[in-house]
Amino acid sequence: MNASVNTGMRHERDVQSCLVVTAVLSRFCSLALVWCLFWCLLCCTFWGFSAIAHAASDAVTDKPKPIEVDTESRKRYPKVASINLCADQFLLALADPGQILSLTNLSHDTAGSYYADKARAYPTNKGYAEEVLALAPDLIIAGEYTNRYTLQQLKASGIPVAQLGIANSVEQVLNNIVSVSEWIEQTARGEAMVKALRVRLDAIEKPASDFRRAAIYDPNGYTVGRNSLRGDILERAGWVNVAAEQNIDSYGVLSLETLIRLKPDMLLESPYSPGTFSRAQRLNEHPVLKHAKLAFDVIRVPSAQTICGGPWTVDLIERLSLDTQ
Repeated sequence: MNASVNTGMRHERDVQSCLVVTAVLSRFCSLALVWCLFWCLLCCTFWGFSAIAHAASDAVTDKPKPIEVDTESRKRYPKVASINLCADQFLLALADPGQILSLTNLSHDTAGSYYADKARAYPTNKGYAEEVLALAPDLIIAGEYTNRYTLQQLKASGIPVAQLGIANSVEQVLNNIVSVSEWIEQTARGEAMVKALRVRLDAIEKPASDFRRAAIYDPNGYTVGRNSLRGDILERAGWVNVAAEQNIDSYGVLSLETLIRLKPDMLLESPYSPGTFSRAQRLNEHPVLKHAKLAFDVIRVPSAQTICGGPWTVDLIERLSLDTQ
């Protein structure tokens, strides 16, 4: 009996010893696991910081090239409204389409507007300050003889107003191209246009001798001398303007009697509405000229090429220069 009890007690002590050992081992394993996890976390952190440091170092030592931004394409060009027919033409030739807010109603008239077809894509105005100011443009282009009350009202609004001068020479036409291009911030475009036009002007050959004589003959016999755009056009094309023989420098009149006496080789006409019946407009068909047997040529130029000066002015000089050869 005692042996059986002793055996049971020993067995119980062995079980308790095993439990203690198991608990100790379990605790040791838990600590070891925590320790391993700690070192793993530490190593990962170290390698992470190391990678970031290397990346930063690479970024410093090997910088990528900066992206080139086309600032010109992002530039906001001024929005413009025109209340002058000649300004209309320059805007249509120089401005980006999105810059043009409004043109004059005359810009759609083929008789006076060289770019009438292009102008029909844009709204028009009648030159009233109220309708132009309602558009809130960045710039308004008026003419040299725009109504002064309209100009006062426009300038009082604080919106910049530029006035385009009348060109009385080819050089002034070229200057106007540059001026408008600067006003609308398209300077490079204007300078390129002027450069190309000067090349064409320099290439025009004048006759060495036997200059032909011409008269600019508008309705009612009105004419112009050398101090005018058409006078300069004639001279550059190699013609002699007979108005000079009458001491007409700018504007004047050639009567039928004077025309017969001067006997020009050519009459240059630019009727605003060709084909319409007007005694003033058909003065060159007067019977007295036929009886005088004047052998002059009549060159008719569209009024859209003579009302305003522009790139088309050089086209006209080239055309007239061919008639002197």
